[in-house]
Amino acid sequence: MLSAEERRRLTSQLGKDSISPLGAVLKCIAALLVLVAIAAGPWAFLTAGGPSSAEAERVSPQVDYAIAESRRIFEERRQTYDSARQSHPASPSNAITGPSLAVE
Repeated sequence: MLSAEERRRLTSQLGKDSISPLGAVLKCIAALLVLVAIAAGPWAFLTAGGPSSAEAERVSPQVDYAIAESRRIFEERRQTYDSARQSHPASPSNAITGPSLAVE
């Protein structure tokens, strides 16, 4: 909590510091530039030592192999599921049995 004297002192300081519309616009522009610099800093740092073309070519076959392997596993599982589904038709235990609940 502020004491009465501190409050008076801060209020008088605020009254002395009048700001023009141009000053407010300039402060906003400066703040935006600071935010852009903060946001661009890590991006610039990470891309400065980016992968060389030789390294990118070396990684590309590994990625292609991983995608092909994932696709192969997916196809095997899908075939297994489809064959199991075709060999076991839906059982009648799932059907509704008993009296009808319709209102006449």
